Formats: sequence, C-alpha cells, structure tokens
Amino acid sequence: MKKGDIVKVSYSGYVDGKLFDTTDEELAKKEGIYNPGIRYGPVTVIVGQGMLIPGLDEALLEMNVGEEKELELPPEKAFGKRDPSKIKLIPLREFKKHKITPVVGMPVTINNQVGKIVSINGGRVLVDFNHELAGKTVKYIFKVEEVVEKPEDIVKELLKLFIPTLNIDEIKVEVGEKEVNITVPGEMLVPLRDVGIIKKVVADEILKRLDVEKVSFIEEFERKDEESQ
Repeated sequence: MKKGDIVKVSYSGYVDGKLFDTTDEELAKKEGIYNPGIRYGPVTVIVGQGMLIPGLDEALLEMNVGEEKELELPPEKAFGKRDPSKIKLIPLREFKKHKITPVVGMPVTINNQVGKIVSINGGRVLVDFNHELAGKTVKYIFKVEEVVEKPEDIVKELLKLFIPTLNIDEIKVEVGEKEVNITVPGEMLVPLRDVGIIKKVVADEILKRLDVEKVSFIEEFERKDEESQ
C-alpha cells in the first residue's frame, strides 16, 4: 500500500487477551461485545491519514491485498501513554449547572473532550480524559481486504467516509470524462451540520484522485402527496 490509497480493512483488537473491538459480527456476538448500533464488516480508510491508530496505519504501508498480520502494539503505537495532566478535578457545581448528576464510571464530554468520572469527593469530581486503553499494549489481527480503484467505487467510498449517515444505495454516481455527478435525495442532507463544508471536502478528494474537472452534487426533492384528511 502507499500513502493516500483507499483500502478496506478488517481487524480484531485484543487487550490482556480479551476482545475489545472487531469488524467481525459473529466474533463480536461470540465474545459478548456485539453492539446492534454498529455496522460490522470491512471498514474503508485512507492510508496515512490517521484514520487508524498509528501502528495499524504504519503496517498498512508494508502490506499487500489479502495479507493478514498479527501485530502487538505498544501504547505509543496504539492509544497513547497515560498522561497525568489529562486527569482533572472539576467542581461539582459545573455538573449541576448543566443539570448533570455525576456518577462514578459515567462518560462525560467537557469542552469537546471525552472522559470518564473516576471519583466524587468533597464537592469535586475527578475526571480522567485519557483514552480507556491508554498505557496498554494491544494485539490486532489485521487484514487488507481490498484496494478501491474503480472511479465510481472511489466516489462512493469517499461519500461513506465523510458522510457516514448516507444510505449509499440511494445515491446515484455518474463518472464522465471530465465530470462527476452525485445525485442525493435531499432529505438525506437536511439533518447534516456544515453540509456545504462537507461537500467541499468530498469534492476536493475526488478532484485529487480522478482525472475530472468538476464535481456536482444534485439534491433531489420529490413532491409528496398530501394525506387525505
């Protein structure tokens, strides 16, 4: 693989011999970590863009399609070393201000940082903003399933990467000699924040990868018959 390639990978991650993450639905069910809210199966990433933890991203550069590796990754190549400065005391009143009743073990987001409540004592709440696997050596079974190369597939995978809520089966992609047209049901984009910025990012990636001059997003809205009263 080389930096910038769009690839599909599958993996299973273990810490202390216990599975904590996987793209394999059956394995997730077998090991008791299945989450119905997760879409299982190979995931699409762009090599070298930090979409995976450092050790996996680096391994991709030395792997070929169909190759599988077992990797043992130290903290600095996985979820980082534990940083004492990321453990902070926060006044209880800050939680009450936002009508939150803190409980030990509760995940919280403060100033766009995700942490977990460690203890509550004397009107102060201790929150650990380290990743829960920080400081841990992890093992991964990691496989390159596919390199995405067809122009239409490249466009679809970029859409899935940057707008994961889209139902790709309802999107029409046409790749011409000098233009790409992407037709999307308008209702799909309505809930998105900063949709203009997202479309610009997707268009830039397409223009960088395909020999075309223009990318057009076409939003379709259909007339809905009024329900009879």
